[in-house]
Amino acid sequence: MDDISVPPPEVSASATEHLTYDKVASALDGLTPLDLARLDAVERRYLGGTDFAEGDLLQEAMCSALFEEKRCPRITRFIAFLVQSMRNIAGHRRDHLQQQVPIEDVTTGGRKSKFELKASGPSPEDAAIRAEQDRGALEVCAALNSADEEMSMVLLGWENDMRGETLRDFLGVDQARLDYVIKKIRRIARREYPKGWRR
Repeated sequence: MDDISVPPPEVSASATEHLTYDKVASALDGLTPLDLARLDAVERRYLGGTDFAEGDLLQEAMCSALFEEKRCPRITRFIAFLVQSMRNIAGHRRDHLQQQVPIEDVTTGGRKSKFELKASGPSPEDAAIRAEQDRGALEVCAALNSADEEMSMVLLGWENDMRGETLRDFLGVDQARLDYVIKKIRRIARREYPKGWRR
């Protein structure tokens, strides 16, 4: 009688495509003071319309990564993953708060919301333009191959609507250095996409 051996359990592709608990813990420990300052700057942009206190949104994103509620793909830079997580978490919280019944003001009898919320979302045209810009940013980022940290950080800042002083603070550079990095990005973008890609 032939010996029938049980085949070894297959490791799912998705398990190898995402950071493990140990890798996430290591990435969190490896965040530099500059990385944390950048993440704090991004967090402040997303706090509006939520009930998160300063620091809570970043902590929520870190915990969800650590406990694998949100899984970081291996090909994604960890700081970019945390930024995207903060944006998603803040967006879900705003949606949740908008669905709550407003508090009634006993003195006037009128209804008021505890939170000042912005309009429900962009128009379809604005959403299409934004999707095209995001696609362009991802393509240029792939062309840069994430080899240059400053260029990657500028693209990440642009993806999160950072401009001017906010973008300078995010990178920790002066205006002259920022202009230089943007010129490098545009030069590569013109070479890779001669028909045009602009930010």
